[in-house]
Amino acid sequence: MSGLRAGLCLMMLAATPAWGQEASAPDLDARFAELDRQVFELGYNGCNLELMAELTSEDFEFYHDIGGITLGRPAFIDSIDRNICGPDYHVTRTLVDGSLVLHPLYDNGVLYGAIQSGEHMFSIVRPDAEPELTGRAGFTTLWRLEGDAWRMSRVLSFDHQAIHAADGE
Repeated sequence: MSGLRAGLCLMMLAATPAWGQEASAPDLDARFAELDRQVFELGYNGCNLELMAELTSEDFEFYHDIGGITLGRPAFIDSIDRNICGPDYHVTRTLVDGSLVLHPLYDNGVLYGAIQSGEHMFSIVRPDAEPELTGRAGFTTLWRLEGDAWRMSRVLSFDHQAIHAADGE
């Protein structure tokens, strides 16, 4: 039994430095911050549905605490087209500064995915009007490396809170 314990301890010690070094690596944080920017600033805010599709896994799953579950890339892209990129209004997202957190996922020392979480604010933009801040929510995104491309695989969108201008928020 002591040989088994020693072997397990050696495996844990061998894995710990690699994870600790990679998890805090500025280049890894920067890579996933850029992916978040592409998804939201360019894809979501810019209604670039082609880019959104490119950054989404075919077997994508989206779990929303108010809107329910959306399964598959086509249904997700259609939902953005219908609900976010309307002709009379557009919903935009702003990342809350300092809220983005990254947890890399490894398989025997090889990076295969990452869990990214944070908070964001939403506004409604209408033609010829100032953007109206309407809500705040948390999110968690599971990114998977598919071939040589990073794609969103699972997204949790939760704790949606309405913000009303009359509330002074």
